[in-house]
Amino acid sequence: MRPALEVENLGFAFDNRRPVLEGISFTLQEGECVGIVGANGAGKSTLLWCLLGLWKNRGTVRWFGQPPGRASSGRIGAVFQNPEDQLFMPTVLEDVALGLLNRGLEPAEARLRAREALEHAGLAGVAERPAAQLSLGERKRAAIAVALAGAPELLLLDEPTAELDGRSVRQLAELLGRLRVARLIASHHLDFLGKLCSRLLVLEAGRVIAQGPAGEILADHGLLERAGLV
Repeated sequence: MRPALEVENLGFAFDNRRPVLEGISFTLQEGECVGIVGANGAGKSTLLWCLLGLWKNRGTVRWFGQPPGRASSGRIGAVFQNPEDQLFMPTVLEDVALGLLNRGLEPAEARLRAREALEHAGLAGVAERPAAQLSLGERKRAAIAVALAGAPELLLLDEPTAELDGRSVRQLAELLGRLRVARLIASHHLDFLGKLCSRLLVLEAGRVIAQGPAGEILADHGLLERAGLV
């Protein structure tokens, strides 16, 4: 396997104040699923935003061996915590097709690929409905379909299970478990990550305090307690 993402000594601070992230280093291999865990305020979302280039960070980030840029950005999909950030068109089908149209695809091809992505997410039956008529779990999966329509090789997800009930969490885990692309998932939902991820990174106050096989991390009660996860 080759690295899909390499991060070396990443740091971030607001206006030269106390660092929010410091010394973050890890590698994500192609096809691998890795979880970022930590209590609220540990820096999980901030780390994803830095990786996506939404905030300027110190250190080095490489996507598929290249620095962030247009050549690599097309290989990456992102799913934010609030699905409404990605669902705002009159219908869900139009939401999913929008990014493809912006890339220059013909409308017919964009709609075909959008329908395929919605079917993959188990949402073929709601393609013509507005997102406001869907349940939160369905909206979360629709936001994933938006990302999947672009055929990414790496998918970044920020707190995908936030506010979901048990059934919706299970459906989301089944969807993400079927994917063969690399996945980086920020969450404090340990059971969810334990079912999906081969490795976990544990954040505390903006630093990685542990990383390793998911089973070993989840079995270390002292570590989880220190990180505010139990």
